Amino acid sequence: MKPLSSFLIAVSTVVIAQTAQAEQLIEVTDGGVITGTVSAGGVTRVSFIGDQAASVQLAQGGNGPGFSIAHEPTTGDLYLTLARDPRRGEAQGAASFFVTTSQGFTYQVELAAREIPSTQIQIRNPELHLKTTQMEMAQTPVIDQVVNLNRAMWNGALMEGYQLKRPLRRERAAGALRLTPVAVYDGPELTGRVLEIRNPSPGSIELSEDVFMAPGVVSVVIKGPRSLGADDRSSVLIIDQGGPS
Repeated sequence: MKPLSSFLIAVSTVVIAQTAQAEQLIEVTDGGVITGTVSAGGVTRVSFIGDQAASVQLAQGGNGPGFSIAHEPTTGDLYLTLARDPRRGEAQGAASFFVTTSQGFTYQVELAAREIPSTQIQIRNPELHLKTTQMEMAQTPVIDQVVNLNRAMWNGALMEGYQLKRPLRRERAAGALRLTPVAVYDGPELTGRVLEIRNPSPGSIELSEDVFMAPGVVSVVIKGPRSLGADDRSSVLIIDQGGPS
């Protein structure tokens, strides 16, 4: 199955929330830059959600004061303190380094010093979150995944572990019917498609799930009227195996 990393990397580095004093939650993908705030006079704790810091490489150069990093091997957390006060004309300070995690991700860290108390920074990588979700889904019976996916498609909602796409709404012929793609749910094992159905003929057409059954299709649900008059519309939810479209 095609991974979703291209979609996630497009997200790049996004700051989810950053409080001025207590805690900063930062979302970043592999190779991204972690930007935030380090305490000028206290201790700054950097932790990785679902991961641990494995090694730290200090960046070269910089005009700010020095800083020190303590690595807690049990938790994989980092503890940062500024080593000295800035000299006259020197910038307030910063912490600049690279960190590699036990899951194999590498981040560039650029933290500006502020006059705040000790603070905490939590790093969340959506790629790791997706990987964990997909592993959990792989252990879930397929029938449960089908039920949950059908529910999400019916309600037009997002679903963990699935990338929701909105394809170009271009109508195409399918026998006596006309079909328009509305949404595609790409997942690790299943692909869900929401299609709009239109009857282009002057007569009526009766819909049934059998019309949409094909090799690999595991579920068909008709949402809307089953009897379509001239130019009437309905919807169908189709789930098949075989990975993303």
